[in-house]
Amino acid sequence: MKKAIFVILLLLLLLMVLSSCGVQNVSCASGSLVGTWADSYGLVEYQFMGDGKMKIGALKLGAFNGTYAVSGSRITIRYRVFTQDVKDIYTIKINGNTMYLDQNRYTRRMEA
Repeated sequence: MKKAIFVILLLLLLLMVLSSCGVQNVSCASGSLVGTWADSYGLVEYQFMGDGKMKIGALKLGAFNGTYAVSGSRITIRYRVFTQDVKDIYTIKINGNTMYLDQNRYTRRMEA
């Protein structure tokens, strides 16, 4: 029974992630969010993939896998740090190679 509930919840999460690409200002199709974004201090780095998956790097000490979903100008990021589930919701704005999550500024890292 628990396994069936887990599978249903996982499918619902996948459906939410996939459906979010159709209603967002930050287009999944254009790839405007897809890529690696770093803050100016080198403390935090976000890597967004086109399939709703992402990775957060912190202080170059470790990385945490997670998911993201964009709806309008809001992004919801979910990841797990050790044993704690984290859910962050930000207002997102992208202008060229600059991304803002609320007031925090990130620059797209160009791949070599």
